[in-house]
Amino acid sequence: MRLYFALGRLALQEALQYRVEAAIWFLYDVGPPIMMACVWLAAYEGQTLVAGYTLGEMLVYTVGVMVLRTLLTSHIEWGMDWEIRQGLLSTYLVRPFSVWGFWFMGEGAWKIVRGMLIVPVLLLCAVWLGPLLGTVQLPLEQLPLFALSLILAYVVCFLMKLCIGFIGFWTNDISGPSTFYEVTAGILGGVLVPLALLPESLQAAAPFLPIQAVYSVPMVLLLGKSDGGSPWNGLLLQVAWIIVLWLLGLMLWRAGLRRYESVGG
Repeated sequence: MRLYFALGRLALQEALQYRVEAAIWFLYDVGPPIMMACVWLAAYEGQTLVAGYTLGEMLVYTVGVMVLRTLLTSHIEWGMDWEIRQGLLSTYLVRPFSVWGFWFMGEGAWKIVRGMLIVPVLLLCAVWLGPLLGTVQLPLEQLPLFALSLILAYVVCFLMKLCIGFIGFWTNDISGPSTFYEVTAGILGGVLVPLALLPESLQAAAPFLPIQAVYSVPMVLLLGKSDGGSPWNGLLLQVAWIIVLWLLGLMLWRAGLRRYESVGG
């Protein structure tokens, strides 16, 4: 553990050196939810409920997704793709630590930096939307489950992005798979709107994709929108996806290493 904490400190120092890059990714994550908040303020004029959500609940969902996109979304696949194509992965393979653990600690360091960036944005949202957000009564008994779901959601997202990054063993560019992920997350992951607003066919398809376990499950738990089902169902879904993605990642990692050639700089 001391080794990985040391790696985490080094990664944090590196993340602090790339403040502009962190700010750009941060704006990418907070921009769409802020625009959606403006949309909901207009859409609720003259009505009190949309898909079972009051205006306050919808705004809590939107602001919550903004925070989750900032703190949970991993962007590790781009660095992995670069390291594989440039042959830099070899420098990790010969060192006495888990490469997956190294990537995990490095991504955690970036989340600390982005967590500092989200604080002033949340303060502005509190000033802008405070009266409406204050109308929502959150189910306090589910807050421990919500906290647990955040941890599981981060692991799901990390493993999912790890699998996308492993595609770099077989392709020269992962832009296609990564873009497909972003589109899918926006539509079926509950990023732009709650899944309750989607057509029934898309709602039925969403549970078969791991992206729902990253954003939708925690926010549904926070707002108590389980539609009569047990709140544990969402946590079990997250655990199931962690197991599936872990096994898939191991398969891709082992197969990819058999193909990997260190021919870069």
